Amino acid sequence: MAVNQKVDISTIMRDWSVKEVEEKLTNQQDSEDGLNLPLPMLISQVNSALNAQARAVLSHFGPLNLAQWRIMRLVGTGIAETSTPVRKVIGLDKSQFSKELNALIGHGYITTRTFERDKRQQRLELTQQGRDALERLLPVLNQRHEHLMNAMQPEQRAHIRGALAALEEAAKKIDFETIVKIEEAAE
Repeated sequence: MAVNQKVDISTIMRDWSVKEVEEKLTNQQDSEDGLNLPLPMLISQVNSALNAQARAVLSHFGPLNLAQWRIMRLVGTGIAETSTPVRKVIGLDKSQFSKELNALIGHGYITTRTFERDKRQQRLELTQQGRDALERLLPVLNQRHEHLMNAMQPEQRAHIRGALAALEEAAKKIDFETIVKIEEAAE
């Protein structure tokens, strides 16, 4: 198969082993910038690198993990104050969010109470200990944010949020022709 030839997913599923699939995908070329991986894999790699960087920074600020710090940041900066919006912004399922929230409560960083307008929701509030921890960490998080933004050219910074929003919307589509072909091949 030629390097620039597109790989048909139904052929992959029918004819190739996992090792061959990885090799074929790695050998695909992105004509615009020469990157070797499909966009979802590139985004996953960037996400992993950003999470590793964040965990390394956060390790100097106490026992909390990345998800717990994200909850504290959203609540402490007023971006979100009730459980469902916080959970959705962070991208945790209900079970994982509950586990992280209970750990924060156990460490004494957050308190909860029933939200008056919607009894199904919990209103989250940082304790004094949580506010103190966030106050120590926010300057570092802001510096990291500036570092990441400055890693991009001005035109890239101007388009990154719009590009990510477009990709998030595009990720909602699941009805591709190749899925039908895979289902037909399986029958």
